[in-house]
Amino acid sequence: MKKILIIDDSAFTRGIHRQILEGEGYETLEAASGAEALEKFEKEKPDLAIVDLLIPDMDGMDVIKKILEMDPGAKTVICSTDKQKARQKDAKEIGVLGFLIKPINREKLKEALREILNE
Repeated sequence: MKKILIIDDSAFTRGIHRQILEGEGYETLEAASGAEALEKFEKEKPDLAIVDLLIPDMDGMDVIKKILEMDPGAKTVICSTDKQKARQKDAKEIGVLGFLIKPINREKLKEALREILNE
């Protein structure tokens, strides 16, 4: 079973993602801050991290950079309300594999994960 880390400061959003992912058979982990996310990533070694860009203690891009320092092969997807093309370009340049816009479309999320996790 693939393990996915959901990084978002909104408990509501984490709950929606968890419901979708667990319904698809994924194991989920949650983090509400950048520090918590990095700790869980290092300890749990998830197959993929879904990262919000706007979290209270750290920019989501910085979280992703630190994750990629820990594991250069880590798979990350951004899920954010930030629609700026420059942010999407920056994300792609650092190695982010997907960029989803909130509110999340259930089918787009499932399709992106299947593609990224090669399922």
